[in-house]
Amino acid sequence: MENAIPEVFEQAARLADRTTAQHVRRQSILSDPLGFSAAETNCGPTPCSIFDEADQLVSTTGDHAYASPAADEIRGPCPGLNAAANHGYLPRSGIVSIEEAISGLGAAYAVALDGNIIEGLWSIGGPLPDDLGVPGLIGNGQGISYSHNNFEGDGSIARFDAYTNNGDAHSLSISKFEAVYAIGGNDSSEEGFDQRYTLDLFRQHYSQVQDDAIASNPYYFTGAVSTIGVVPGAYDFVITMMSNHTAEEPSGYLDGYNLKSFFGISGDPGSFVWNKGQERIPDNWYRRPSTNPYTVVQLATDLVILYAAYPDSLKIGGNTGTPNSFVGISVENLTNGVYNADTLLEGDNLACFIFNAAEQGLPDFLQGASSAINNATAFLQQYFSPITGALNCSQLAQYDAGVLNSFPGYHYSPTGPDNNYKK
Repeated sequence: MENAIPEVFEQAARLADRTTAQHVRRQSILSDPLGFSAAETNCGPTPCSIFDEADQLVSTTGDHAYASPAADEIRGPCPGLNAAANHGYLPRSGIVSIEEAISGLGAAYAVALDGNIIEGLWSIGGPLPDDLGVPGLIGNGQGISYSHNNFEGDGSIARFDAYTNNGDAHSLSISKFEAVYAIGGNDSSEEGFDQRYTLDLFRQHYSQVQDDAIASNPYYFTGAVSTIGVVPGAYDFVITMMSNHTAEEPSGYLDGYNLKSFFGISGDPGSFVWNKGQERIPDNWYRRPSTNPYTVVQLATDLVILYAAYPDSLKIGGNTGTPNSFVGISVENLTNGVYNADTLLEGDNLACFIFNAAEQGLPDFLQGASSAINNATAFLQQYFSPITGALNCSQLAQYDAGVLNSFPGYHYSPTGPDNNYKK
């Protein structure tokens, strides 16, 4: 990845002027000092240089026609997963195998999830039904909605922080959606066709969301996996996976119309309504090309660009029980000296650090009998191995989670949605 970055920036720069001039409304926030983030297109590190209508049109008819989730179908906090399930690209039940995730998300969004395909189920929302009759992939099948601080975390694009919403980090905050919608321009119409969103605007907004959370959430917490990898990764996913692609703009654009559709939002700015579990893939929407799928390596590159452009976003630690009491933990202490602030962004170190922390943190996240935990851990480590094997992880840190115990937000557990997003 280290060797690819200069080429990525060169390619991005060649297309950035046209894309930026046509679509990006420059904000008063200062851009990254080297201009790498501002130069990137909505396709991510590698611009999309071709448009193939037959390949990229995502069907919303027939087997993939939209259907509101039934009473026994699970939906959760991720709009992209909900939309894929509502259109049948993922099982409409909301209970998904790894094989179904790889196939369905590849078809809907051109995401490349490389790895071994092994049987196992996970929920895109709350816990698996008790009468399912099969074991969950992760412990007793708690699902994404119960993964706070392990995968999902504070500072999301449009979801509440868990502590500030009585343990519910899964419901959408209209005020947070209003804030992110506003960074795209001043189109006040219901359609929002003139709004424009880019990776750089979302990175700037992520920094602002962090500052707002530190100022308002006494239990704000940012961990090695959830808020360094997964949460900012979700900001990237909205741009790189939800942008519409055309022959004129092969690297894609994201406007207010498409953003609202994917997030299940209706109405005008100032009077938005969240339609819970009703996320939709827009009609006549074209995803990124299959020849340039969004991969784990591309995500890792985007995270490096984020933290290089806006280094204040790279935080580990949390508030200590009151607003504006943030205390940071150094990467050096967390990894027992294997990485530090200077080396973390070199080569594949950031991706290695995140995956290493995820693997070592699995036993704390998994629930159930020790045999079930061991089986689930072995499963997930086999899935991680092809990903980490493609990275140059010359040093593996011993992730010392003990240094995080003093933060009240580290131990705070969400309640999950009462009705599991069922209607």
